[in-house]
Amino acid sequence: MSRIIAPQSVTLVLPVYNEIDNVGSLLSELYLADSSRFVKRVIYVDDDSPDGTSEHIKNTRFPLEVLCLHRIGRQGLGSAVVEGMLLADTEYVAVMDADGQHSPVDLVRMIQMLQETGANILIGSRFKDKVLQESHTGFRNGLSRFGNRISRFLLNQTLTDPLTGFFLMERKLFLQVARIIRPSGFKILLEILYSLRSRNLLIREMQISFRPRNAGESKLDSAVVLDFVGQVLSRMSNGVIPEKFPGFAIIGGSGVVIHFAVLYCLLFVYGQTFLASQGMAILMAIVWNYTLNNMLTFRRNRRLGAKWFRGLALFMVVCSAGALANLGVAGMLNSSGLAWWISGLAGILAGVGWNYSMSRFLVWKA
Repeated sequence: MSRIIAPQSVTLVLPVYNEIDNVGSLLSELYLADSSRFVKRVIYVDDDSPDGTSEHIKNTRFPLEVLCLHRIGRQGLGSAVVEGMLLADTEYVAVMDADGQHSPVDLVRMIQMLQETGANILIGSRFKDKVLQESHTGFRNGLSRFGNRISRFLLNQTLTDPLTGFFLMERKLFLQVARIIRPSGFKILLEILYSLRSRNLLIREMQISFRPRNAGESKLDSAVVLDFVGQVLSRMSNGVIPEKFPGFAIIGGSGVVIHFAVLYCLLFVYGQTFLASQGMAILMAIVWNYTLNNMLTFRRNRRLGAKWFRGLALFMVVCSAGALANLGVAGMLNSSGLAWWISGLAGILAGVGWNYSMSRFLVWKA
């Protein structure tokens, strides 16, 4: 069932961080591609980019209407998209990347396809008709394909790319779930589709080109894997598992490996005493965990310079308290007759939970 999309009925939301060199070229391309003037307004949502993206947008004349929401103290791709969509006042809202890898020509084609099909949501898929794109290979391609398989299982839908950052939808649908989605997740489309999974909606996909980035550096790194794992597990547990907790726990597991590697080397290779070796192993594991969490789990609140050392000292205090929580819970359960291994596991979980909570709100204030 076709529908008519009138001019000025689409708002385009662009979450942005350090993309000053891509703003002008993307907007010029959009203006040329959108000859029917479907797009009423472009809304950039900038997480306080240190390269001055916000001021550049505000102080530059563009051939179409552009707004910039400069956020300070609020971070994350998902929440940026949500705030941008909430600012929209049109019948439809579109979201795409601001780095030039998504094409404005494809956006116009998606608007036309939505007209032809009458879809409620139109997804710009990287994989609908293509197995591989030249600009999307290696780690990035493998991560996307793995994530899409997990997402299809979570959504119980046969979509080819529910993790794309390129989509077009009815704004009224978004408003119906805006209060229940968890925008802290890395992939906001996954959150929206999950919240709408019980609705009888017409969802269509269109093959898009995925171009090389125009300028700047890619935001995709190992931290994205931890973000995605946390997002999926949080959804599968209905929010019982906090989104950043799985990454924190995975890094904690790697710290156990570091602990025993240092303990073995000092004890058996260098002939140190057990207490000295154990003490150094504990210290090295704490430094390892702190460094990785600073780089990955809490990277948007990472501590640099002198703050790095103050954060490490606070992290040591937190971990010491976590060890006491571990001992207290394990000892209490074991004395009540619970099996030793269950008591020990409960103690570990209590310690990790304490460390995560205190690290998030004290070491890396969220």
